[in-house]
Amino acid sequence: MDLTLRDALCVLSKASPFSVKTLSDKPRDSLDDAKDWLYIEQDIERDFRKILSTLVPGEIVFLCGSSGDGKSEILARCHEQYRNRVRFHLDGTHSFSPRQSAIDALDQLFDESHAGSKPLAVGINIGMLANYCKEGASRHSLVKYAIENFLNGKNTDTAYHFFDFENYPKFQFNTNSDSHSKFAKQLMMRLTEPSDKNPFYVLSQKDDLEQTDPLLSANFKLLALGCVQNAIIENMFKVRLIKDKFITARALLDFIYQLLLGNKYLPDNLFGASDNELIQRMGDFDPALLHTRALDQFLLRFELGLPNVELSVFIDHLQKNRLMPEFKGEVAVGAGSLIRLFYLLLDQSIGNNFHHQFTEDFVDELLDGYSKVWLLHNDYDGSSEAKLALRPFYGNELINGIYRYANRNAPWLQKGEVFLGKSGALQLAAPVEVKVNFASIQCKTSASVSRFWASLKVSDKELEPIAVNLNLFELIFKLNRGYRPNKYDKSAVVLLDELVEKIREVAKQSSVLKIYENRRCYTARLDDDMIEIGGVA
Repeated sequence: MDLTLRDALCVLSKASPFSVKTLSDKPRDSLDDAKDWLYIEQDIERDFRKILSTLVPGEIVFLCGSSGDGKSEILARCHEQYRNRVRFHLDGTHSFSPRQSAIDALDQLFDESHAGSKPLAVGINIGMLANYCKEGASRHSLVKYAIENFLNGKNTDTAYHFFDFENYPKFQFNTNSDSHSKFAKQLMMRLTEPSDKNPFYVLSQKDDLEQTDPLLSANFKLLALGCVQNAIIENMFKVRLIKDKFITARALLDFIYQLLLGNKYLPDNLFGASDNELIQRMGDFDPALLHTRALDQFLLRFELGLPNVELSVFIDHLQKNRLMPEFKGEVAVGAGSLIRLFYLLLDQSIGNNFHHQFTEDFVDELLDGYSKVWLLHNDYDGSSEAKLALRPFYGNELINGIYRYANRNAPWLQKGEVFLGKSGALQLAAPVEVKVNFASIQCKTSASVSRFWASLKVSDKELEPIAVNLNLFELIFKLNRGYRPNKYDKSAVVLLDELVEKIREVAKQSSVLKIYENRRCYTARLDDDMIEIGGVA
């Protein structure tokens, strides 16, 4: 039976036997070739290979991470090159016999490594490393000590090497690229590369010519567009930041599989219902949920069936170029599907560019603002230019938002005052100056894109740096525009509550107390152990 594109794409599915690499002698077939075509060498593999080439007997190298991040794939490929000089154990959770535990298997492995003539390479989950620290045999105390140091972020003995996928993030802010993930971008480009050497492209051309699977053909062509790839990656990045979802290589492959082979058009597969966890989390970012004047008017006209010649010309162009199936006997697509399509094609010139009229409606101020502030903190060098660039965030957003939140139950307080609480009919506040602590910024940067460290002083008392993630950044942004937090903001509110409480603790030490009664203000001032009351306002 001839292989189809649909058949070949099964190697992407997490349910596929190709999702986990093993050392096997089974004969190769066309699906093996398809899987190999997709392989992207990552930075962690390049560094790992360098270590393998220098290892000596007695040394152990651990490839650490989470399930699905590609440990077994890297180890299997390295095994082909280094098996004559390095012993490989692909999965630290496996044992050598049914009655043996994984901990016992590791003990045996380390025994044989110490007695053998080859260094050892082990693929292992972080959780299993922690378990071995607690339960491993005492005779391997040096190995356990090295693991413990690694888990605690300390230097390890030179005989033990650790490569952690967490130190090679798949998503990052990049000022030199349109994409936030080099790996995801390379993978989608590789999958859709227009080359006779690409088995997926060859099969897509065959299917396209025969029109045996028009929906899949359209989805594949859409995924080949750079603007669509970048939009998909941007939404994955949002999931990574807002939902705090770690995205492994296996999860990414299965995600692409669902985009292409879902039951609907790719824009709907991206934001629609699915058993894929990544797609489920994408639903919160569905552009069809946006409400702007232009999008609402488009939606209303479409639902009323009012004629739109320019839209018809645009859809006709897409269908002629096989970027949209014709859906014979049905309405071409719904208004929501079209809005999602406009969003994906935002940076693409195509047909009569009908979609470009909605460009401003899809601007994401949140992610753009967060990325700029993250980069300013990450690249901070203490210069006057760097300080000047950060002042708008601290002065107009963070500090202003803190005051608004702290005083949400007493919005009439004067600038620079912090609400402390009530005492009967009286409301108490204290003056406190919150300002940026530039000196601390340079000492506290973050390699993780999931947060940056904001530094503040409260009345010249330094606070511990504050971890600002995208959720807290969004809450601060919304507070300054009149937003009132609700139960859905719980995770960010907890962080803000902790910060405000620290500020209040400093404010309580002030020698000045503001007392409000029916909006009248009295000032209590401590001076030489005497309390002076005055100033009715």
